[in-house]
Amino acid sequence: MRGTAMPAPQGSFIPNALLILGLSQRIVKRARVVLVVGLLAGLALPLAAQVPLCVLELWTDSSVYSLGQTVSVFARLQVGEEPITGARFKVETRAPGDRAFTVSTSGELSGELNLQPNFRWEGFLLNLPSRTGQGLLALTGFYTIIGTLFDPPSGQVYCEDRKEFAIQSPWGQKPTTKTLLVSSQRTEFTEPFVSKLAAWLEAAYKTRVQTVYQEGLYLGYRKGDYKDYDVIVYYGIDYQQPPPLDFLDDIANGEEITKKRVVWIGYHLDRLGEAQKNLGFQFAEQVSDPRETRLVYTYSNTDYIMRHTERSFVEITDRNLARVHATVGGRPIIVSSKHRTSPENGEYFYFVGFHPTAYVMTAGAHLVFLDILNEVYGINRGKIALVRLEDIHPRSSISALLSVTDYLKSEKVPFTLSLIPFYVDGADRTSITQESAFRTAVKQALLNGGELVVHGASHQFDGKTAEDWEFWDEKTDKPIGGAEYAEQRVKLALTEIQKAGLAPHTIGWETPHYKASEAHYAVFEKYFGFLFEPHRQFELAFVPYVIETTSSVYIGTPLGFVQNDVDISRITLEAEKLAGLKYGAIAAFFYHPFLGVDRLRALVTTLKKQGWQFQLASRLIGPIRVQFPEKP
Repeated sequence: MRGTAMPAPQGSFIPNALLILGLSQRIVKRARVVLVVGLLAGLALPLAAQVPLCVLELWTDSSVYSLGQTVSVFARLQVGEEPITGARFKVETRAPGDRAFTVSTSGELSGELNLQPNFRWEGFLLNLPSRTGQGLLALTGFYTIIGTLFDPPSGQVYCEDRKEFAIQSPWGQKPTTKTLLVSSQRTEFTEPFVSKLAAWLEAAYKTRVQTVYQEGLYLGYRKGDYKDYDVIVYYGIDYQQPPPLDFLDDIANGEEITKKRVVWIGYHLDRLGEAQKNLGFQFAEQVSDPRETRLVYTYSNTDYIMRHTERSFVEITDRNLARVHATVGGRPIIVSSKHRTSPENGEYFYFVGFHPTAYVMTAGAHLVFLDILNEVYGINRGKIALVRLEDIHPRSSISALLSVTDYLKSEKVPFTLSLIPFYVDGADRTSITQESAFRTAVKQALLNGGELVVHGASHQFDGKTAEDWEFWDEKTDKPIGGAEYAEQRVKLALTEIQKAGLAPHTIGWETPHYKASEAHYAVFEKYFGFLFEPHRQFELAFVPYVIETTSSVYIGTPLGFVQNDVDISRITLEAEKLAGLKYGAIAAFFYHPFLGVDRLRALVTTLKKQGWQFQLASRLIGPIRVQFPEKP
């Protein structure tokens, strides 16, 4: 974009056991090959005792990293009985896609090396940064570091070692497609917008994303890179940096390109030149307009908020090839098309004339972009509504709880109870195992068609349950404790739920006030495969789908909650915008039973009229994973 640079958010990292296993298998295979080659070399060549010998060993501080982490490399070098003079030490890194680069070192192993007999050195060698766009490790996949001590004039290798590690995304489970994302490497213009798009794709669309760049010898796009991918996304967000000629030629003339899906976002469509004639539409005008307007989705004639100042409009030249999906001021801004020479392959090229990961908001234009991506990836989500009954604790009104759940049962509307096992308010302290009437009421409510998520242990730290925070200090705006504290609270809550006989009904977790540290969330994901709350990073709260990390899934509540009658009107309008999406969404909200039945009845009636289907959250999350402590 032309605007102010923004820092890239950092993603959380959860190791993937299958990836570690695959890495181990690769290392074992490599070891076998080296052993065989070494034996053959020993048989074929005479021993050369006069050649100085040394031993080199490399290692890293981990085997698996996420994008954004730094890889620290360490080395151990020992020289034999003969000196080594005039040597050099180099480190080469081989990256996914047959890319390779050499990095320099400093300290003991830099410059010309004259090493005495029995010289021994061990320590930190270098860091390999993986910052998006500018880092050396900006691609996901397997890497190999090769360290070599050699004689520069002759090229004689005295000793070498190699170490493999992997860079993985923290998003997504069991991807079914591969996506190539091409954008500018100039992060002062592109971030956090490109990283945000990659996170959205991987977290919500069952695809694995590889990001490469318009420029750069190492990370830049290379002719034919698109061939290994199902979907090619170009994110034109750097106005001054057009796509490379090789990329333009591949998009225009690449072999079987029309059998893939191409999504072109933002600037530089005009760079396709004459190739636009085969698409049935062409670039018309670039407009900069700071005024808020409306984007109209032609599928449902629903309008969405448009605050994107940079807008690229197109004109249709052949309506037999091109189809308009959305307009602004009556002008096409999202279109798709077939290719003139191979219309039998169907629509393969999608153009989006704004930057959808900017100006993200409730009922925003990005929702139409997300829906178009469902078409690109062949996903039909359905119109699913979820109800969560909030802050159910041992001092909750039993009559209010049962009145609400009885009503929901009568309407055949399933629901989730957000259960707080312990209640604390000064000297008033109790729990579900101490309150038999409440415990019985919860079980009766569950029989009415419910399931439950754990909503903290007591939903408080030094205040009143359901009002205070449990993992965040709102006074200092800092987290309370670390991973050990979080684990203690989770275990306390789960043990109480086990004692109460509610374990079979438990499907996941909800963080009090949706606020905790990354260390806390690592614990929550360790114990729960499902978190009924919006994900806190990359504005995923505005993506109304199931969101996957590598270990857990999240479902947010895009419709928020009810406080008064004004919220009924607000939720009705926001649900209507979600209902206007062709391929579905999740319309989830939470409701406090003490508000009574009337407001809930109004919401349920309205959502049903809009075509929403109420379901249990567990229907959307796959196998339930809750790691209970050993039986109390």
